[in-house]
Amino acid sequence: MPSTLIDVPSKQTRPYTVPEKDIHDDAPFRSRSTTATVREVELILAASAEFERVVRQLPVDSWDLPTPSQMSVRDLVEHVVVGNRFTALLLAGVGREQARNMLTDDQLGDDPVAAVAESSRHQAEAFAAAPPEQPVPGPNGDVPAEAFLRFRLVDLVVHAWDLLRAAGLDETLDPPVVAGLSRVVEPHLDDMLAFDAYGEGPSDTLPPDASQQARLLDWFGRRP
Repeated sequence: MPSTLIDVPSKQTRPYTVPEKDIHDDAPFRSRSTTATVREVELILAASAEFERVVRQLPVDSWDLPTPSQMSVRDLVEHVVVGNRFTALLLAGVGREQARNMLTDDQLGDDPVAAVAESSRHQAEAFAAAPPEQPVPGPNGDVPAEAFLRFRLVDLVVHAWDLLRAAGLDETLDPPVVAGLSRVVEPHLDDMLAFDAYGEGPSDTLPPDASQQARLLDWFGRRP
């Protein structure tokens, strides 16, 4: 399901890396004390690149297919582009309603990949310029930019998987991105789930040897 924080209808290629010991493709994620800050934008750049990679793969006949997010493939891609642009506007000081009104037209145009790349770049630049404690207007009050970043990361990565599932493509996400996102969101998972934006949330039924990707997706209501 889309995040309730985003309630409106040239590409960085440097790879994101995490310590090798933090990547366990066939083992459960284990809590780490390290968390990202808004100024550490490498993860959102990597998550954006992963979402773009998936969009570039989408078959031309897949755009009307349904996704696990209860939107079509095209609508979900536009949802993420709108979220990217909406976030950049909020971080620049634009009011929430004004920002929503600025994004009512079609946001993909004739080149959805270009829209994804451009909007992702602007969002990452906005987070890079924002102090972690900067208040960002949410639907129920201000949210620190550092917390807002976590919701945007989840949108990019989880919705990338939604698109892969909808199009019948290989559902494997970039392991370093999955590991980095898991490490960032796990300490704040209860607070994020309290927004009630992720379907049924964790199933609590995964086996002990579930992969990091399976655990991450399960946290946010996906059942791979």
